[in-house]
Amino acid sequence: MEILELKRFVAIANLQSLQLAAIDLNTTPSALSKSLKKLESSLGVLLFDRVGKQLVLNKNGARLLPEAIKILDITRSTQIALAPTNTVFTCRVSAPAILQYRWISLFGAAASGILIEYESDFEMEALNKVKQGLVDVALTTSLVRPHLNEELEAMPIGELTLELAVGKTHPLACKHSVTPLELSSYPFAVPNTSPFCGEFRGSSCDGWYDDTMNRQIKWIVNDYAALCELVKNGLAIAYLPDYMLSAWQLRKLTRQCDKKNHTEQVFAIYRRNVPSWIKSLVEEIHLDSGK
Repeated sequence: MEILELKRFVAIANLQSLQLAAIDLNTTPSALSKSLKKLESSLGVLLFDRVGKQLVLNKNGARLLPEAIKILDITRSTQIALAPTNTVFTCRVSAPAILQYRWISLFGAAASGILIEYESDFEMEALNKVKQGLVDVALTTSLVRPHLNEELEAMPIGELTLELAVGKTHPLACKHSVTPLELSSYPFAVPNTSPFCGEFRGSSCDGWYDDTMNRQIKWIVNDYAALCELVKNGLAIAYLPDYMLSAWQLRKLTRQCDKKNHTEQVFAIYRRNVPSWIKSLVEEIHLDSGK
């Protein structure tokens, strides 16, 4: 059993295809097939079942996969520890776009010789990519914590609060506190899909505190930059993360009779055996969030 064989095995397991894994690893399907047969021969078991054109992990492959990822993490840590001082290291991060907006610049901001690769995924997909060894870190809310396992660490790095926002030219911009009646007099822009998990949840998923109360919904928009633009131009009211209000210079409205919790805890999730410098990056953000 060799490191190259394990690396190829992980790629085949994640992509369920020799052809796709070959493209990903810049090799040929035949080379991957030979590596897989060699690995299976050394272990004395088959690792995949063929389902149509897909290779699906059987129970042996499913047992090997987390161990293979662990071995590859340890190998990577060793290689990095022995690498020349001018080597550029890569940290792969997956996160929903709404979390990237706030935390993207914090990863590696104070570190040199590090390349940060970002992928936009909803939080369960981001978590699964960490489990599969496809990325090093996932940014998620606390909603994914029931899906963690003993191989993962979850570090709190901050929180976001959904605030009711208007632009400076909006008629309500001069008010510090607004009543439900006042809110019902102006149009809202809302998403209908959760920006965290990607599930369709309808127009009440934005933070609206009372589904029994009517409001004017004029725009349904799932792109938060577009939502901010509508609000900034004074056209709409919208629930937006607190850090977007600051970045877009928007005004916060305080709602009367609003008892709903609008705050989400944010975590950086990584495998326990990732290189120590990746853990240091996460720890740096954790410490910054406590200032």
